[in-house]
Amino acid sequence: MSGPVIIAVLVAIGGAVWLSERTVRRRVLRRMQSRPARRPEEFGRDLFPPESASIATTGVGILARDLTVDVSTLSPEDTFVDLEMAELDSMATVGFVLDHEREFGIKIPDRDAERMRTFRDVVQYVSGARRQSMG
Repeated sequence: MSGPVIIAVLVAIGGAVWLSERTVRRRVLRRMQSRPARRPEEFGRDLFPPESASIATTGVGILARDLTVDVSTLSPEDTFVDLEMAELDSMATVGFVLDHEREFGIKIPDRDAERMRTFRDVVQYVSGARRQSMG
């Protein structure tokens, strides 16, 4: 292939990726706009059992630092893909995990972090890890 053809193909692929990401982002934002907004404390208190409410509250704050999506309408069942975790490069994702480790005094092995798909998964993991470290 010649140089101009390669450039045209790359531009087309880049445009398709951009359009796809934009479409997903709009879908997510539309779905989240229909939900009631909650402050982090309300999120933890209203959507989690008392023993993990503070973990959820703190976790929402950690998540909000890394995303441009408004997390006030977050659902515990939202996947990180839905939340546009694609915005997080690999270093920011590592930071997200490290922030949880530091905040809660736990260690999250890579294999466990890779299995966490929803915000509820993170809260349940942290809650269980804290119980184990205290027990």
